Amino acid sequence: MLHIVQTAQALSEVSDAYQEGDQVLLVEDSVYVSHAQHPMFTILKPMDVSVLKEDALARGIFNRVSPSLCVVDFAGFVELTATHPTSLTWN
Repeated sequence: MLHIVQTAQALSEVSDAYQEGDQVLLVEDSVYVSHAQHPMFTILKPMDVSVLKEDALARGIFNRVSPSLCVVDFAGFVELTATHPTSLTWN
């Protein structure tokens, strides 16, 4: 399953629902969590996480995205949705 996360607050719920083989995509305001100094960053460690490049750029934190995370553009977003037969948006 692809978990599309819009807010940092939704990450605690996602971490409870996350299963092996799932993937998380941080979009909108949740991209702030991709910074290693963010208090919620440790929640991401056991998950397969990608960050939407355009949202990180729009919020001025693209250069602060942790190198341990995958950055995808809109084409990558489409590829993720095609790869996962189900997706859920968390806000």
